Amino acid sequence: MTTSASTDFEATRAQLIAGALRLVGGIAQGESPTSDQTSEANEALNMMVKAWQADGMPLWAIKKTSFAVTDGTASYEIGTGKTVNTAKPLKIIQAFIRNTSTNIDVPMRIITKNEYWSLGNKTTEGMPIQLMYDPGNMYGTIYLFPTPDSLTQTYNQVHIIYQRPFEDFDATGDTPDFPQEWHEAVKYGLAARLAGEYGLPPTDRRILQQEMMTIKAEALSFGTEEGSLYFGVERR
Repeated sequence: MTTSASTDFEATRAQLIAGALRLVGGIAQGESPTSDQTSEANEALNMMVKAWQADGMPLWAIKKTSFAVTDGTASYEIGTGKTVNTAKPLKIIQAFIRNTSTNIDVPMRIITKNEYWSLGNKTTEGMPIQLMYDPGNMYGTIYLFPTPDSLTQTYNQVHIIYQRPFEDFDATGDTPDFPQEWHEAVKYGLAARLAGEYGLPPTDRRILQQEMMTIKAEALSFGTEEGSLYFGVERR
């Protein structure tokens, strides 16, 4: 048996849209979508991708970044072009502060807005051990407590592990910001979104929705992190 020895298959935006339209009867086999069909399907595709961000924290979208702190500054804007220049995180799931001379990391506790605003004197300076994240609309804001002091500015950096947003489909040749095992789910998801617009009968729409949910569930289950689980008492 001879295999291809290749594992780099990718579906483009054009292929995903054409495949979804075939599923709902928008085009026949061998046909190409019109410019209006492509434009409308791309709008639905991008809306769907943004909605799917709410499904959780897939492994490929978990990233890490770090930033320097400033003496007397408790809040830091994060987003493209901001103080922490990266795509605005959807969620910050872990944080630690690193001594840049010893490389020793100290975990930071992620706290809620209610916990942060309930703190006492927020101008108290020291080495931050707590972090609150406000995702905002166009950019996010990270709040540290205590407020960094001069020693923290000199010797430490804050590191965060966060869920980044999925990238948009902007051009015909764009490939999904998803691993290969998600390509079929994206195609069927788009088809399910377009089914109503293309007049698919209710019974067929339900079948298509069920197929999409099954395919998507398989992709979601594969994207969870594996590791040991321990239970213990948290002592704050």
